[in-house]
Amino acid sequence: MTDICNFIPQSEMKPSLQFIHFVYETGVKRLPQPFLKPTYCMYLVDKGSAVFQSGDKEELLKKGDLFFTFPYQSYTLKPDNDFTFLYISFNGESAPGLLRDLGVCEESFLFRDFDHVLQFWMDSIIRVHPGNAYLLTESVFTHTLSYLNDVRKQQDHKEKIDFVLEYINHNYQMPDMSLKKVAGIFFYSEKYLSSLFVKKTGVKFSQYVSALRIGLAKRLMDAGESNIADIAGKCGYRDAFYFSKVFKAETGLSPQKYIKSLLVL
Repeated sequence: MTDICNFIPQSEMKPSLQFIHFVYETGVKRLPQPFLKPTYCMYLVDKGSAVFQSGDKEELLKKGDLFFTFPYQSYTLKPDNDFTFLYISFNGESAPGLLRDLGVCEESFLFRDFDHVLQFWMDSIIRVHPGNAYLLTESVFTHTLSYLNDVRKQQDHKEKIDFVLEYINHNYQMPDMSLKKVAGIFFYSEKYLSSLFVKKTGVKFSQYVSALRIGLAKRLMDAGESNIADIAGKCGYRDAFYFSKVFKAETGLSPQKYIKSLLVL
């Protein structure tokens, strides 16, 4: 397949976002570098690999990588012999805000594993003609951004669940620690937080909290504490009997037998 470069006739429907080119590029080595385009560009690597350099940033690009460049950003591509890519250049007053909302900036411009949209890009660029160029290019652009939005949401959830874990790790000794309480603090439903928690940790919320509390109980006993009621209270249990039941389920020993085993050692 050879180079394809489509100029996009401008639509009056969306003047705040303008598409200029939809390009399939096979001959990067013959192009003058560094690149310094007056537009934003969304790139998708089709084949091969290349080293991207801009300022102090250097990244190895490979098939399925989606990356962005910004107006008048100076950058170079050092490709291997098989490196090919597609790109859409665009501009407009809504472009900066659109990218910002998706977490795209010069510090966060590269997104891996977008192979699943490659075929759509290839099928679309082959179909482009002046009559459908704007709508078809827009569809490729927005289709790709929809997946980028999913990535951002996953990252947001990942960051948020990390905050949840940090909160639990610092507050598990509170007697009122519960899934309902934590879900309320972080504006999750209990069902959704429970599912997210298992995906993140591999265990249920209650199991995670119990493990933290019993771990503390063992450390207190190892340090010489022997009053079961005091230990239970320090670990977040109001009921010493219930604490003993959980402790035995976690360790195989009652608290009293665990303390006796330490004396033998």
